[in-house]
Amino acid sequence: MAQDSVFREITKKGDKFISKLHGETGVNINSCYQCERCTNSCPVAEFMDIKPHQVIRYVQLGFREELVNSRTIWVCLSCEMCTAHCPNEVGVAEVILCLRNWAAKSHFETPEKDLEIFYRNFLKELDKFGRINEMWLMASYNSNLEVMLKKIRKGEILPELKLASALIGKGRLHFFPRRSKAVKELRKITGD
Repeated sequence: MAQDSVFREITKKGDKFISKLHGETGVNINSCYQCERCTNSCPVAEFMDIKPHQVIRYVQLGFREELVNSRTIWVCLSCEMCTAHCPNEVGVAEVILCLRNWAAKSHFETPEKDLEIFYRNFLKELDKFGRINEMWLMASYNSNLEVMLKKIRKGEILPELKLASALIGKGRLHFFPRRSKAVKELRKITGD
């Protein structure tokens, strides 16, 4: 039921889309004058189908579905280089993160299925414990049949297990997650 309401919000026309995005991010979309500094500073722009400056323009034009279905929202590293280099302080990274969250809560099909699965598992683990336990996150991610089959075909399982073993031996991976004392506050922030 929640997915349908998210889908309806994303596909609303015109100013409703910009207002919702502004309400969730606080970003003044109309401050962007397309100088492309965000795109020029992005370390992964070459892997994006919609460049960071174009994301803001697409929002201004109301191209909601194109944004939520793009590779860009999944490829973005959230490093905030785009935001840091913007002369008008337009929070491009915040907009992309908001779009990613909307896509994760909706039934849109994504061209970056592995990244979507990882992100959904990341949010699930964060919601459960208030922090991330890498062991549980990767176990949750690898439990997806599609992901596991792809890793088996590519021969990635054994190297990952060796790496995990080495990290456990050095005390860098922990079997049991520690729960954050602020998990309830975190859930309020993430909207869950």
